[in-house]
Amino acid sequence: MERRGPHRETTDLVTALEKIGDTGLDPRDYGTEELSRLLDQAKGGSLPGLLDREQTLARLDVRATYAALRVAPHLRDGHIPARIARSRLDAPESRHELASYLHESIEHDPARAFASLEPRHDGYRRLRAALDRFRVIAARGGWPEVPPGPPIKEGDRGPRVALLVRRLAMSGDLGFPVRDTVFDKRLVHAIGELRHATAFTRSGIVGEATRLLLNVPVTTRIRTMELNLERWRWLPDDLGTRRVEVNIPAYHLELWDDGRIQRAMRVVVGRKRSPTPVFSDALAYVDVNPTWTLPPSVVTKEIVPALKRDPNYLALNRMHVISIADARRDTVDAASVPWKDAASDSFLFLIVQEAGPDNPLGRVKIMCPNEYDVYLHDTPQRNRFAVAQRDYSHGCVRVEEAAELADSLLGVTPNDSLFVDSLATRPDFRRLRLPRPVPVHFLYWTAWADSAGHACFRDDLYGLDQRLDQALRADTTATFALNPGVALSPFWLAAEKRQRELLEKIAAAKAQRRR
Repeated sequence: MERRGPHRETTDLVTALEKIGDTGLDPRDYGTEELSRLLDQAKGGSLPGLLDREQTLARLDVRATYAALRVAPHLRDGHIPARIARSRLDAPESRHELASYLHESIEHDPARAFASLEPRHDGYRRLRAALDRFRVIAARGGWPEVPPGPPIKEGDRGPRVALLVRRLAMSGDLGFPVRDTVFDKRLVHAIGELRHATAFTRSGIVGEATRLLLNVPVTTRIRTMELNLERWRWLPDDLGTRRVEVNIPAYHLELWDDGRIQRAMRVVVGRKRSPTPVFSDALAYVDVNPTWTLPPSVVTKEIVPALKRDPNYLALNRMHVISIADARRDTVDAASVPWKDAASDSFLFLIVQEAGPDNPLGRVKIMCPNEYDVYLHDTPQRNRFAVAQRDYSHGCVRVEEAAELADSLLGVTPNDSLFVDSLATRPDFRRLRLPRPVPVHFLYWTAWADSAGHACFRDDLYGLDQRLDQALRADTTATFALNPGVALSPFWLAAEKRQRELLEKIAAAKAQRRR
């Protein structure tokens, strides 16, 4: 009887699974080492009998099929379950029939089938390409460390400059050949660009902070890229032709229109104790001269202590209390409010500050109603935009050019480019509906590749990289919290409470009818 070896389809599938690391996934999660061993065993001639070979082939086929079934949803949607990754706008339980996918991957071209499941966004592809380059560097032993010493500046030369040149050349930050060890103007420019790509101010001097930045191991950068590729898989296929993207760790906002950035500006995001959540929604309207509804964290941590010091604090700051226990939303006397329960979910009161020059929302609020009560807004604290690390807010995003962004979202013509700004000079409140909702994505990119393919990095502001890394390594993604420590909106909590009460009444009525 002729000896049977593994099918070509099985061999191609195992080969494709072995290369799954190129996507940022870990091949070991899918048993590739065991698959490679079984494949080599099935190909070899050391098996004593036909029965052993058939059993090996059967195990190989079953395990390869199982690996393909596991890798498919991870390539498409990431490891985090759709019910947890609230950042998705279109996240049904399964967007692909795995049976048909499996047929295509085994019977045709598994590598192409895997590729078809990956995100198709340009940002994902650029970061994936940058990951390939950094892995080549790691395979060659990584880049050299620049040893401690005095700052390196223009005109310096010597061994430390030589190591600096080698380090920059390996990471692709140099862009030109250097034959000597002189720190010239080209190196000054290269160091400035590197600092800018990692949120430092541009400077051509290699001080201690820049030296430590250069010495971050390539393996650390690779892991950061892998974690951000995972986040790309949580996003919808269509981010919106016209959309707003906020990169929280980069303190940056972009308005995209038909594949081009129409506006870009600096932003201020939430503090570590009141982080800006990661989610997607849609901008719906612009409020001019808005009031400010204080977040629950501000009420409990700032307002309640202030009232203990001065019972007239609310009146002095033009604030009033509204009950949201029912749909009437009546204004109530602050003295009748149970402030001791302010931290409880049963505290159904809001504090609202009137519009004015001291209102933290400034003159413009751009709304996307959501369960976190997070939105974009202006601010009277303009000096905050001048610093590099801009995490000062209570969770909402302060926008450097809020009125100009609102003009663009409203579709104001160039001749009326100061339309919202002119409305804001009047004392009255105005609500302006956008012509159509505009998707907005609050994202957490600590690694990305720019339009030139250059890798950019930011600090893990809220520790979300660290948490995601731990969840993936420990396989606890099923209980992963996307936005830990982020308070939900009182409006949402009140609506949830009313919905629970309504469902309880319906259930009680049905039980009564049955009796």
